[in-house]
Amino acid sequence: MEQSKPNSSNRGLIIGIAITLCFLCALILALGGAAYYVFSNNSSTPALPVPSDATQPPVPVTRPPVESISSDTMDTLNKTIVPDNDLYDLACRLKQTCNVPNTLPAPAAPYKVGDTQKFWVSNVDTNQNFQIDASLKYITPHSYFWAQDGVKVNEDDMKKLMDTFENKIYPTDREFFGSEWTPGVDNDPRIYVLYARGTGASNAGYFSTPDEYNPKVHKYSNGHEMFVFNADNVALNDQYTYGTLAHEFQHMIHWNLDRNESSWMNEGFSVLAEYLNGYPAYFDSDYISNPDLNLTDWLPDPGANGPHYGESFLFLDYFLNRFGDKATQVLVKDQANGLTSVDDTLKTLNITDKQTGRPITADDVVIDWMLANYLKDGSVGDGRYVYQNYKDSPQASDTEKITACPQSALERSVNQYGADYIKISCSGNYTLTFSGSTLAGLLPADPHSGKYAFWSNKGDESDMTLTREFDLTSVSGPVAFSYWTWYDLEDGYDYLYLEASTDGQNWSILKTPSGTDKDTSGNSYGWGYNAKSGGGNTAKWINENVDLSSYAGKKIQLRFEYVTDAAVNGEGLLLDDLSIAAANYSSDFEADNGGWQANGFARIQNALPQTFRLALITHGGKTTVQYITLNSDQTAEIPLSLKTGEEAVLVVTGTQRFTRLPAGYTIEIK
Repeated sequence: MEQSKPNSSNRGLIIGIAITLCFLCALILALGGAAYYVFSNNSSTPALPVPSDATQPPVPVTRPPVESISSDTMDTLNKTIVPDNDLYDLACRLKQTCNVPNTLPAPAAPYKVGDTQKFWVSNVDTNQNFQIDASLKYITPHSYFWAQDGVKVNEDDMKKLMDTFENKIYPTDREFFGSEWTPGVDNDPRIYVLYARGTGASNAGYFSTPDEYNPKVHKYSNGHEMFVFNADNVALNDQYTYGTLAHEFQHMIHWNLDRNESSWMNEGFSVLAEYLNGYPAYFDSDYISNPDLNLTDWLPDPGANGPHYGESFLFLDYFLNRFGDKATQVLVKDQANGLTSVDDTLKTLNITDKQTGRPITADDVVIDWMLANYLKDGSVGDGRYVYQNYKDSPQASDTEKITACPQSALERSVNQYGADYIKISCSGNYTLTFSGSTLAGLLPADPHSGKYAFWSNKGDESDMTLTREFDLTSVSGPVAFSYWTWYDLEDGYDYLYLEASTDGQNWSILKTPSGTDKDTSGNSYGWGYNAKSGGGNTAKWINENVDLSSYAGKKIQLRFEYVTDAAVNGEGLLLDDLSIAAANYSSDFEADNGGWQANGFARIQNALPQTFRLALITHGGKTTVQYITLNSDQTAEIPLSLKTGEEAVLVVTGTQRFTRLPAGYTIEIK
């Protein structure tokens, strides 16, 4: 998704909008499970101001002894694979719609200009889906341009746009990123571009991943490789529209190559596609003005992701500059997600640091990228702190300044993979002491009891399950399944189901007290958990009791199944303190898995080791960079020796990639 088009007087203007369409992707405003390229001429707010850590509430610095922090959860998460969802399998198991082919018959005859067809279209403001009639206006070797009946189309603008897609955007994206699924779900090599009204006042266009499926497994699928553009907002002759085509085509390609890629990386590659096609990469200045943003996160707040587009683009463009086309193309195709994918790519290509000779990791790239954003100087070190292909990239500035030394301890916080740049302008000889938290929480909630709970995990276009068999053959009376749960799921798009089966093949969705059958997106398979537990703005632990009496006298399997769509996901679901008294079963997961088999779920403590990366820039007669080695307890003592007129900048980032929670630290200058 994208935010709004910046106007000519301020590239950094961001439009806050409310979208929640979890399967669409279009460019700014990532939300609702999709990405929307949002466009507006008259509704915008100023770019975010540069914050000062000194004015923000600090995160507590939590420093238990390192040896007391269990590695269980970290080890478990490193080993856990989040499975892709399979809409055909889900339709068969949960809706008894089986043996559906994943492709449709090819058109009986070639389409010709003037042909008509019905299409599903989504209004991203109201979250409603509706059908329209459209006519075919133009054909190129790789595309059709359809317009809703009654929508006026400037023929010259249409032809220029689609010819540019054919001759420039299509080959550029394909050569760099790879191929879309072709001939695809509809057995037609051409991509559908639909120009329609009513997709929402805040929307310019979108790519909807359900369109890649047979309509029998998703009721709002059009069954074509296609994009939708909003005729109410989008002018066909606007440069922004051209960039949107490049952006959305990358999403289509990425869906084919690695469809459950982390949203931040997928969106970053789509903005990179715009840039490689010669169109502006908007929103990088919005990130640079507020660099303490979690690189690996994608927010549900529709108005907040403008800077994240800029951040993810800059990181991937830095990767491209540093390691080249081949490495970047390997990264696109790597089946791991996010920073793990970066690690895999660097390892696969045996990339080492030219200065040290050691293998490079994703965290190494992150700190160098943060240094490049601040320095923008190819003369420093071995030339790695610059964007060779983007000379006009915005430059980060200090997030805080210390002008008087000594300085008593200052409590600060930084997001995971966000950046603090603390300038120190004190001549003399000092010691800078850094002391960071050693403990991070995985989630904003602890287990209901004890130290352990089961967690659903999280991810895009994923399907995680937790399954256990129960023998109720000797049970004749009422059977109740009791458990405590906490959940934070994308509202209207991601659902978690409780299911039962007597044969392991056919599954029935059970009705839970706090579930819902509301389904505006077409994503739900029946009664399921959605939004936040407790019904408020903040999730809370709730006790659920489900009647299993109809299964008395049988052997059954119970399953919790979490199915997500694209782009946005919440924190997931926690389970604790489960019991079926009639079967003499209970588990609080303190000792073991309680007999449950996890596929994507993980038995976790709400405890992870917190780590940091630090670097010190010194500006004097020569600019130098020093990487700071931290002790295992995340402390360091850094000598400072600054002459009159010299300055130092401490760069700080948190590096616990499994949590969205920020990290606390203190700095002191003696």
